Amino acid sequence: MAAIFNKFKIPTLLGLGIIILGIAIGIFMILREQIFITRATPDITPKNIILSNIEDLSLTVSWQTPTEVISFLSFGPTGNEQVAIDDRDGNTPQAHSMHYITLKNLQPNTTYKYRIISGKLKSEIFEVTTASPPTAQNGQKPVIGSVLEENEPLNEGVAYLSISGAVTQSALIKNSGNFLIPLSFARKTDLSDVFTPIGNETAKVTIISGKGEVSAIFNLQSFQLLPPLKIGQNVDLTVPSDNQRKKFDLNKDGLINTSDYALVLKNKADLNGDGTFDQKDLDLIQKQINQ
Repeated sequence: MAAIFNKFKIPTLLGLGIIILGIAIGIFMILREQIFITRATPDITPKNIILSNIEDLSLTVSWQTPTEVISFLSFGPTGNEQVAIDDRDGNTPQAHSMHYITLKNLQPNTTYKYRIISGKLKSEIFEVTTASPPTAQNGQKPVIGSVLEENEPLNEGVAYLSISGAVTQSALIKNSGNFLIPLSFARKTDLSDVFTPIGNETAKVTIISGKGEVSAIFNLQSFQLLPPLKIGQNVDLTVPSDNQRKKFDLNKDGLINTSDYALVLKNKADLNGDGTFDQKDLDLIQKQINQ
């Protein structure tokens, strides 16, 4: 009996050992394959999807992907009637990490559905409504600027301009690092008509690129031409420089206060250089005192 038991015991234990070893090797190979696939597959998920330049006949959709990939949009009243490719591409789509597509020949006051195709990935379906036809231009000049990345012109990116009460405007960064954002047909946020600035509105331009971001806050009427911006260095151009503030220190005591205000009243100083002394000059000195 013992001989019979030993006869079957040894092969059975050996078989179990082989089975366990096989399972372990199988698990190892599966995990190894998953790690390989994870490392080998680039991330092409659309991020920072932004609508801009919404008008009655056109609008812009832009987004970013962690790696360069060929992307396009399918769009239409139901979502897939037409296809649009990147503004920079000709008949053949090219791979980008910053994607910028303008939909043209649209209809006013119409809702469109669109979907981003990023490589083999398809996004969810989004909706956007076009603006009403404009009654007139606003006469606003474009915002112009340039962007540097480590003292070299940024070669790919998108500039976005935000103004309270207006639809976000945008423009591609050219190879020379320059951008120009038109404003003459910028729409109100409710899309009812063209946005018209009523004063020296505060605006913000934000540059998004694969190399990083930069933003600048400025007064719209004061800075149609922005100074060069550098990736990673956000600036506030609404704060006067020391040289700009010196002219308001009328008594040269190193301070801007009510003493300087009194001198404006007494000497009728023309602080804004328009050739006359009026409330505008008093408002200027008061603004400096409050800062």
